[in-house]
Amino acid sequence: MIKKMILLVVAILLMGASMTGCSVLEKGIDEYSKDKEECVLNTDNVTQFTYKGDSFTILDDTLSNSELGEWVGYIRKLAVIDSNGKILLQQDTEKATFKTLADIADSKPDAAYIIPFLNVYTVKDGNTQELIVDVNGGYHKAILNRFVTDKDTIFRYNQKTEATAEGEFTINTQNCTQLLCGDKVYQITDETVPYENIGEYIDIIAESYTFDNDTKLQIPKEELYHIDWSGKEKSSQKREQWTIGGIYEILDKDRTDSVAVEVNSEYRVAKCQ
Repeated sequence: MIKKMILLVVAILLMGASMTGCSVLEKGIDEYSKDKEECVLNTDNVTQFTYKGDSFTILDDTLSNSELGEWVGYIRKLAVIDSNGKILLQQDTEKATFKTLADIADSKPDAAYIIPFLNVYTVKDGNTQELIVDVNGGYHKAILNRFVTDKDTIFRYNQKTEATAEGEFTINTQNCTQLLCGDKVYQITDETVPYENIGEYIDIIAESYTFDNDTKLQIPKEELYHIDWSGKEKSSQKREQWTIGGIYEILDKDRTDSVAVEVNSEYRVAKCQ
């Protein structure tokens, strides 16, 4: 009987250890968006989504950061679409298991584009019939479906963004507190950026990292799930867990000098070294 109880306790502990990373991540996401409306993409047409039961169409028109009103909702998905705009796959940006078309070439051979969708806002000094969606590197206007006319240009999801042309941001595998972009190294600092100073979207990491606070090296999953019975093994090291989301320009700052990176639901300054 005692042996069975010990085995049961071990099983529970192992289960808890395996879920630690996910639970921390999900808690951060829930806290980040708890008072915002979750918007849902139309799987047959990536240019449409619903907000509070109403259907909206995303236009190709883009607005500036200064025209953003209240932050009211979120989509926060990476959407994989075919050449006709039909969604083949979508995952939460924070949990996405892919970043490029090459990652899903075998499972989704018809995939043509990966489109990042982030937050939804009202239009500053606008009306309730218009919204702004942070999608594919720009703030795009969205209007109710019934108000779309032949004169409107619908969101052209097949257009490459300026940010994509400039290069992709990645995490430095030798130092999880640094971003790499081409030959540039950006050090993520403790300095935060107020939301009103966040500029244009640049890129997205959409990954969670647990690393050694001293070495800054990522801790392998097998170590994370290992139970340290003695309290003296590697699992007792001081760890940091960062969920890294979008990367943005900082208003009135050159992106070659510094950018804002979303770390654990706050915007931090990353300075070019």
